[in-house]
Amino acid sequence: MLRMIFVLIIIIAGSAFAAMGPFEGLLFYMWNAYFRPDYWTYGPFIMSLNLSLFIGIYVVVRTLMSGPDLKLGVGTLLIWLFFIQACIGTLTSTNPSLSRSALDVFARVIIISYAIVVLVTDRKRLRLILLVMSLSLGFELAKQGWADLWRSPGRTNANPVAFLGDNNGVAMGLLMLFPLTNALAQTAGQLWEKVLHRFFAIGVLLRAISTYSRGGFLGAGALIVITILRSEKKIRAILGMALLLWGVSRIMPQEFWDRMDTIQVEEGEARDESSAGRLHFWAVAIDMANANPFTGVGLGAFSTAYSFYNYSDLFPGERAAHSNWFGVLGELGYVGLILLMANVMFAFWSCWRVHRISRRYKEMRDLRIYANAIISGLAVFCVSGTFLASQTNELAWHLIALSTALLFIAKSEARAADAAKLPQAQVA
Repeated sequence: MLRMIFVLIIIIAGSAFAAMGPFEGLLFYMWNAYFRPDYWTYGPFIMSLNLSLFIGIYVVVRTLMSGPDLKLGVGTLLIWLFFIQACIGTLTSTNPSLSRSALDVFARVIIISYAIVVLVTDRKRLRLILLVMSLSLGFELAKQGWADLWRSPGRTNANPVAFLGDNNGVAMGLLMLFPLTNALAQTAGQLWEKVLHRFFAIGVLLRAISTYSRGGFLGAGALIVITILRSEKKIRAILGMALLLWGVSRIMPQEFWDRMDTIQVEEGEARDESSAGRLHFWAVAIDMANANPFTGVGLGAFSTAYSFYNYSDLFPGERAAHSNWFGVLGELGYVGLILLMANVMFAFWSCWRVHRISRRYKEMRDLRIYANAIISGLAVFCVSGTFLASQTNELAWHLIALSTALLFIAKSEARAADAAKLPQAQVA
């Protein structure tokens, strides 16, 4: 009952806040998408309100009414090209009804991703949307991370999360969230806010590790490497990561390390069923793409098409691709894979450009921190996502959109800074 009251208060306040404008509506949508109050309250009432649809329609209508800058460019073009490929894959799908259902969900992801590019026009708005993403997704999960540390350190918490999926999805999503929360701490103006974000980030990390996900473990390794490489103060970053690793080594039991040891298989040893299965599913995805190179078997249709392409009696039935790259390869063909890779690579390039631009202006340091956080989050997506079919992951596409929005903001601030210096130069 208390949960329901809490959520209803936020919905009422959020609705009033959203009435202020399209960006405020976008923040309300992001809260609903990341927090998922319909699952958090356990009952059917909130779900029956269909908040995602109505808030999404409101955001689109208010955005169009505001006559915004459409922010046309390579970043937005790549986002829409991937969506067009998803539509083509749906039209030619081996399971049209399943693909249409998947496309309906993914369409909302793409529309909101584009809305992020259009509406996040300055660093204040960028920070606000990162704050909403961090608090909405991490609120319950950071609490679980700290609570498990207090009650039963090192225990397995494989509970699924509506926004992220199973334990592998939870691990990947929270490791993608960690650098964003850390960036909020680095750019906070008050000491109490820095401490609060750090506390929050550690809780998120603890919950990610408790999934016992091997893909998440590899993603954590990528996160550590990228964080150190992109850090301005590398010695402090190394010491911080060393402290975190020491803490994890003290907390996690031998059972955790035994499971992580199965990632690497020595020559002559047999792979476990999970590892062997993934290799087989990837081979099947290649067969699907070879048979349908331009369209694949259809968005979301890998599992139902699998039995037609499966050549092994060891892995019968309906199966998932267990990989972003092979999943999109099987479902949307080689064209889909190229477009997904292009979106991710352009996001990395956009953040690198922000980093280069911001180095010339001391006042743009915060933008550089945000860019590094997005790079770290997408690195986790690339590594952990190699073992998890999450090519339509909402958080990943929002990070891709934020990278493009961040580049627009950096260019705008650089132009403004140069314009402010010009009169001074003329006077001199």
